[in-house]
Amino acid sequence: MSLRADPDSDRLSLPLRDNDVLAFGRGVDCALRFGHAPVRDRALLHVCGWLVVANGRIIVQAADHLRGAVEDPSVIHRPLVVTPDLGQPRYLASGELWGPNAEIFTVTARGEHSWSLDVVNFRDLATDLDGAAQLPSVLHRVELDDELWTVLAAYAEPVRRGERMPATHDQVAAAINWNRMTARRRLERIYDEFYLRRIEMPDVSDMRVKVVEAAMSHGLLGRYPT
Repeated sequence: MSLRADPDSDRLSLPLRDNDVLAFGRGVDCALRFGHAPVRDRALLHVCGWLVVANGRIIVQAADHLRGAVEDPSVIHRPLVVTPDLGQPRYLASGELWGPNAEIFTVTARGEHSWSLDVVNFRDLATDLDGAAQLPSVLHRVELDDELWTVLAAYAEPVRRGERMPATHDQVAAAINWNRMTARRRLERIYDEFYLRRIEMPDVSDMRVKVVEAAMSHGLLGRYPT
């Protein structure tokens, strides 16, 4: 499971294990906390819901704000939105629970902003294999729109020319006629997609290097020639 605790933060990852019950929201007691600082979302519930792991399955339960005292009568209670990787979004009413039949899904809680938890179920990746020799060849499927492919190609262009480092945020912004922050945000979206697709990335702090090296090592850039 991964999330950004605020829009400008790095992605945080947290492993989920059988029998885990993790609350999420802006409350201090939530294991998965967001919308509290530095961006304070007062329209977000203290507890939006829970992720429950049972027998290898991940279940989402929306908080039942109809029971007991309402925290703040001015708060508008919006349903959780659970979106499977290859399915339609489902809106969970107060107290409702649902276990998506998908390895990858996103849980979105909404207040003044939208806050998303990206959930990946890593079950049976290798447990059903008798040995490493039986590992199949894998063609990674990456869902990027044309805009993100363009951004990825722009960051990778210097490396594809033989240079050591990818393009800077400023160089990409100039090439695509955006500002620096927009270019960086699009790079983060590409990183998020790679993460959800379980694409192995190098253990480096520079996201530009992480994304470009992963794309090149997995042959992804060949699908979008510059």
